[in-house]
Amino acid sequence: MATASFVWGTSNMSSTAPASPNDPFVDGDASAHLEELIIGALPAVDAPVELGTTIDVELVGPHLRLSGSITLGRFRRLSDLLNHHDGLILLRNATILRRNGTATRVTTPTIWVSPAEVTLIGEAGTSVATDASIELRVPKEPHDLVFVTPGHTITGAVHIVSGGQLATFIESNDPPFLALTDARTRSLADRRIIARYGFALLNRRHIVATTELAPDMIRGRSVL
Repeated sequence: MATASFVWGTSNMSSTAPASPNDPFVDGDASAHLEELIIGALPAVDAPVELGTTIDVELVGPHLRLSGSITLGRFRRLSDLLNHHDGLILLRNATILRRNGTATRVTTPTIWVSPAEVTLIGEAGTSVATDASIELRVPKEPHDLVFVTPGHTITGAVHIVSGGQLATFIESNDPPFLALTDARTRSLADRRIIARYGFALLNRRHIVATTELAPDMIRGRSVL
């Protein structure tokens, strides 16, 4: 996955523009308050051992951003887990991130997160969603969309069944999380903060508005 100029952070999930060092408390950013509140290492909660593939992810919400790993259990893909899971999701080896994506000193072996309150979950690394077996593959067409959420503007490609109606796909409530490729986010609180994910899942419940991008709108230049 390509990185942007003036990039802060590590891996392929990166962002720009840190907060001013003279003003650690940024309005609407929980990380600074957690750093002040939590002193020392957090204890590990005795959570059941989970089987299955473990995926490194980054979770982005309107007021909280963190990284860690999610175990898929009986599911094959992260999208399957999120779209069929009830209750909070366990995130292991988590680090609270600042709004710009840099790590705070707050880490925890286990933390539970409400998927309903998360805007975007991006997978680390350069891989995209796991391909289905050949006999289960359904031909799909990509469509570049731009989204507005309570905390971000987001662009990315959704993939719908060939011949399907984009409007019907957008208006549906199912699945709860949309799969996006080449997702790019910009913070509404600080437009300098941009993040990129090769594959991400967007919470439909956080979509305020969306529309298709025109073919001449090149993402990364004219859009985000």
